[in-house]
Amino acid sequence: MIEESLQDVVSTAYGAWRPEDGCPRAEIAAAEERLGFALPDALRDYYAAAGRHPELMGTGGREYTLRVSAPGRLDVEAGALLFCGENRWPAQWSVSTDDHGWPDPRVQGRSGPAERWYSRFRRLSAFLINVACRQAVRSLPHQASVRLRKGDLGTVESLLGYVGSRDVCKGGDWLSFADRSSRVLADYCHITSTLRVGTAAPGALDSFRERSNLRLGPV
Repeated sequence: MIEESLQDVVSTAYGAWRPEDGCPRAEIAAAEERLGFALPDALRDYYAAAGRHPELMGTGGREYTLRVSAPGRLDVEAGALLFCGENRWPAQWSVSTDDHGWPDPRVQGRSGPAERWYSRFRRLSAFLINVACRQAVRSLPHQASVRLRKGDLGTVESLLGYVGSRDVCKGGDWLSFADRSSRVLADYCHITSTLRVGTAAPGALDSFRERSNLRLGPV
């Protein structure tokens, strides 16, 4: 479903995807046996592609990143499979255990434990792709950002492709972009109307700034 797209995010950000970036299938199966049900396909793909990557799992020690629960730490609370939180704030994300048999269920979010769940993303696949890209961008050595209206995203679309596809990315707070040839990743947040661009390649950020004519400033 999204395993290949997630591997592309890792390759674009860090040069190559390695099998050790993901969890062994046995580790995912052990989590399913403990929980008593199969995980959604999209979550299994995330673990297979990035379940042991410290940056994409949010365990790299960076501030204000999301922390995806390792398979062995997945928990069920009052009918919700908790799989993601923030490392500095109590916000959490889950899928309903009523939907666990779906390959790509809707994601629920809440501002903290015991708060009310609300629908956050149309699909788990979109949420996880955008989590991966968001995490990767914030880990890269060269970053810049700009406030950008949604209607002006055509400039970005002409230079960077959507991770996966535009249809996969739709349905939540973020959009994710990548250009593997120049090793540039970007995420766009609808809430703040902010585009954040990151790269590990020297000079790639300046090249993107010139080609896009966007007034990218320091993060």
